[in-house]
Amino acid sequence: MKNTKSIALLLTGVALGASFAAPTANAAAEFFQAQRTPHPIYVDGQQVQMETYAINGSNYVKLRDIGQAVGFEAYWDGSAAQIISDKPYTGQPPAQATPSAVPNHSAEADPAVFTGYLTTEVYDTIREAVLTKQTTPFGSAVKGFLHLKWDDKKGIKRAEEETQQVNNVLAALGPYPSYELILSDAADEYLCQVQYAELYAPAAEHTRDFIASLDGLSEREKIKRIDWYVCNRIVYDKTRYAWPNEVLTQDGVTHGACMSYAYSFQFLCHQAGIPCVFKHGGNHQWNTVYAEGRWWDVDVTADDCEEVMFITSGSTEESHLSFDGTDAFREQFYVTADRVLRDEESYPDEDPEIVKFAQEILVPGSTK
Repeated sequence: MKNTKSIALLLTGVALGASFAAPTANAAAEFFQAQRTPHPIYVDGQQVQMETYAINGSNYVKLRDIGQAVGFEAYWDGSAAQIISDKPYTGQPPAQATPSAVPNHSAEADPAVFTGYLTTEVYDTIREAVLTKQTTPFGSAVKGFLHLKWDDKKGIKRAEEETQQVNNVLAALGPYPSYELILSDAADEYLCQVQYAELYAPAAEHTRDFIASLDGLSEREKIKRIDWYVCNRIVYDKTRYAWPNEVLTQDGVTHGACMSYAYSFQFLCHQAGIPCVFKHGGNHQWNTVYAEGRWWDVDVTADDCEEVMFITSGSTEESHLSFDGTDAFREQFYVTADRVLRDEESYPDEDPEIVKFAQEILVPGSTK
């Protein structure tokens, strides 16, 4: 609230003041004569150094100066003034890679995955975004087939059906961070946008100690512990979807369908540095993970439900046993059977090309 009050006091005439930071400043000066004035400026009762100007009978200050004094980000991005209220002031637009700066990552990948719209240019861009965790522009070669339409609800442009392959790859990479194909209005270029949704930040914080407890374990053991952790927190319920922000921010048990298991498992794998891709088919969702030099399927829903049915001989929707990774039942029936990493899929994969492309994005050359 302090920043909000300060901004309200300082923003008189700021729209015109901000325009003088743009390339049109010289043209505007032909119509208005700006004169420096000695008026003091106070922020929360403290005087700050800030240039003030009298223009056509009104007082003005620079938007950048307000941002610096009050503590919010303000900069000119080439076509508009940008204000970001929850970031500290730098006065500079965020650095983004240019198409020419994106390395040739595709040379390391299995060439068999480059089919249809899943080109080497698409691969290089997404791979760069995954490595840097920075929004990255696609090269000009993709403009011939990337077509977007405006989404009024979110205020961005979305992919039409012919480019859904690209969006499906991005969706398979997971929710935190999320990767999305957008069109920048300012630069008229296609971007692979990287975002850490605030909605999932509490889940990352709540599971921090658990992720730290995996240090020093083998890849296989880490995956088992993550599998158990998710099973402990969900009772299978095909009528309900519980997202990671709900499943992983409490220590009790919630109800959720297979998507709840798959996304929560993928969330934790990424936090632990384990490559993990989302899969779906036959109205079912599960995952594939990279460990011990190869890709394995992990069906956390099946692991939970098979265990419950085996031990209780009852319905998974009527009964649920909670495990902490050392429970005697799981040690006897589950760990010894080593059912976490699977050689065969539980259900037919509906998008094998999408999955292989996503796998290659995370681990180049891993599907050869």
